[in-house]
Amino acid sequence: MSSHLKALPIILAAALLLFWIAGLAWPGLAREGEIRRLRWAFILVTVIAFVSPSIWVYALAMPVVVLAFLLPGGERAERAATLWALLLLAVPNVGSYIPGFGSIGNFFEMTHSRALSFALLLPTVVLMPRGPRRPGPLGMVTDWFVLAYFAVQLAVLLPYASRTDLIRQAFVLAIDTLLPYWVFSRAFGSIDGLRGALRAYVLTAMLLSVLAMFESVRRWPLYDAVPVGWNLYWDLTVFLERAGFLRAKASAGHSLMFGFVLVLALGFWGIVRTDVRHRGLAWLGTLALLGGLAASLARGSWLGAVLLFVLLIVLGEGGLKRLLLFGIGAVGFVAVASQVSALHFVVDMLPFIGQVDAENVEYRKRLLEISMSLIAGSPWLGVPGYLNYMEELRQGQGIIDIVNSYVAIALATGVIGLACFVGIFGSMMGSLWRLRRDPEVSADSRQLANYLIATTLAVMFVLVTTSSIVVVPQLCYMLAGLGVSSARLLRPERRSAAELGALVGVHR
Repeated sequence: MSSHLKALPIILAAALLLFWIAGLAWPGLAREGEIRRLRWAFILVTVIAFVSPSIWVYALAMPVVVLAFLLPGGERAERAATLWALLLLAVPNVGSYIPGFGSIGNFFEMTHSRALSFALLLPTVVLMPRGPRRPGPLGMVTDWFVLAYFAVQLAVLLPYASRTDLIRQAFVLAIDTLLPYWVFSRAFGSIDGLRGALRAYVLTAMLLSVLAMFESVRRWPLYDAVPVGWNLYWDLTVFLERAGFLRAKASAGHSLMFGFVLVLALGFWGIVRTDVRHRGLAWLGTLALLGGLAASLARGSWLGAVLLFVLLIVLGEGGLKRLLLFGIGAVGFVAVASQVSALHFVVDMLPFIGQVDAENVEYRKRLLEISMSLIAGSPWLGVPGYLNYMEELRQGQGIIDIVNSYVAIALATGVIGLACFVGIFGSMMGSLWRLRRDPEVSADSRQLANYLIATTLAVMFVLVTTSSIVVVPQLCYMLAGLGVSSARLLRPERRSAAELGALVGVHR
């Protein structure tokens, strides 16, 4: 067996086990064949990725593969979105540039996520059914912020980019951001369909969590085999450690991105775990996600997970009392752990109060100081060539790591771009907040809104500690689209006075 294929049997064995447990957790879906479809879609894409000699073979095979899972009956738009959520993290998001000709050097970089979007999301835009609960373009407030941020990102390039490069950048941005947002904000015709997409994403995250724990124990990054098999250099194929432990990353490319993936999954899991038939399996799923998060050693994501839990307490009934109890328990644990030698390493791993990699905290502070100084000098549309002023931050790997997504956005697009980006999630959460306060909305709908609001705030916090690279942008826009879909699907259909009068007349 070729050396890069040695990881494949381990991934497939874990996948078969995970989807078998999923069948026990959701027996109704297992009887309908939904779990089986998800299992074979994941396994087939994984096998093709590992055995393909190049990304071009993989990208050409993708449409054929996904078509086999879309042809059976059902809501194809919902199924396409569900498959995309399942498969986005099935393969590392590594790629290669499509070579150009003449004066065009390269067209764009073909990556796993783009091959998946071309095969699933692009046809969905054309074939998506129209209806009163699927508004057209700019029919939702969040649409305006998404389009405004897209326009600002292109506007800052105008003075420096050629027409060809501007078109290329617009195309790539649309595929990576506009397309996921549009499909996930419009594809779902029912809450059950939306929950299916959440479930698919969570299943992949749980599988990656199991593999991450294996990576941490065996010190073996399994998915680094994919770029090796495709003969591609990927600057994220690095062996990172913290306190002697491997920082597991699974297919996410980096432990920071993997932590982001799992915080998002924990929020989604809170929504779909209520459907799990056995309480023990529900707890097993939670432990799997927390185990993967621990294996990532991504401390910002640890804090994000804590924030998620706190927000869910606050938004639920009896929030203040439960929050007080949680705070007392957390302080007590830290106090005890700091005195017990067997648990002292846990405290040392914590950010701000621990001693492990304390220099990373200093780096982030210095990054913020330099960035704020640059932004103050050119606040509105970013700082042209900002990396030239940040040489003192260049690290041993030869990179200037801007591990704060908001700082990166402000440096690239200024305060205007940052306001548009934050506005995407603020407007989405505003719709959900108004929904949860509506007296006509059911308790289950309010709980779903609470989870999405808490999840959005938690992942927005995690963005303070990580870069928006690999699949983080796609996941952000997927989350925004899911929030918009939830708000429109859960909103009560209010009848006009004429409709109510006619209804009363009929009953008389």
